[in-house]
Amino acid sequence: MKKMYCYHCDKMVNPKRDKKKNEYQIHGKKIMVEEEIFSCPFCQTEIINDTLDQDLFHIYDEYLKTYGLSFEKLKEIRKSFHLSQEMFAKVLGWSKKTITRYENAQSLPQKEYLSVYQKIDHNKMEFVKLLEKRKDQLREKEYYQILDKIEIELDLKTINVFLYLLKDNYLNKTQIMKNFFALDFYCYKTLNRPLTKLKYANGVYGPIIDKKDAYLNLLIQEDFLELCFDENDNTIFKPKKEYDKNLFQEDEIKVMKMVKEKLKGKSAKKLTDWSHCFEGWKKTKRGEQIEYSYAKDFYFDGL
Repeated sequence: MKKMYCYHCDKMVNPKRDKKKNEYQIHGKKIMVEEEIFSCPFCQTEIINDTLDQDLFHIYDEYLKTYGLSFEKLKEIRKSFHLSQEMFAKVLGWSKKTITRYENAQSLPQKEYLSVYQKIDHNKMEFVKLLEKRKDQLREKEYYQILDKIEIELDLKTINVFLYLLKDNYLNKTQIMKNFFALDFYCYKTLNRPLTKLKYANGVYGPIIDKKDAYLNLLIQEDFLELCFDENDNTIFKPKKEYDKNLFQEDEIKVMKMVKEKLKGKSAKKLTDWSHCFEGWKKTKRGEQIEYSYAKDFYFDGL
């Protein structure tokens, strides 16, 4: 151990080292930190440690742990969205300098900032909500760059297809399955690409969206859709937001409009019977994924 200066003895000494738990008050929270205490071996006087910055780091880091965070975790959360400090700051409406100071342990975040970190930790949809609120303050190019980097499980384009199809067209779960099946397979047949990133499987009542319940629950949970009842007490889904036209190309909007008009007003039974005629469903085993190679056999005949 390096020598330390004892002001009482007025000389450099080899200090005695001990550990002691100290209590601190940080923003109303009691923080217990185990610290090293140094004292002079001759006069027993406590010697002031010259590593005050490091001690302060440990105290503040312990405070962050009461929120399930740490200085290192703040950096990890930002990196989980694949964003630079500058882009991350723009989404949150903070300055880049603020993010830098937090990640370098040069400043302690206030409670309201810590609550933001807590909300977005392992929650990309919560981060997307913050991005949506800041959309008007971002350049269009920046907005879509950030969206692309975030890589949310249910991409924003797919979410907006839900919003488009359900606008003034409230559907039950079976109808939603058939509308999306028709949309993606017709889009693949005419444009050589599906419109969404959804996968489809063989279900008892025709093609269904793979992980349908998980996706619908997510959309409800994140306030994109709401669950309601029609006059016959049947469960239907309604959109809670307007769709973003800028996410789609002109040919995609034409496909969406055509499919929506073609299937609008068709009962779940009518759509189910029609989907049973699809070769892709007939030639795929129950529960297996229906490949887009069957799009060539997709037709609206029978509706």
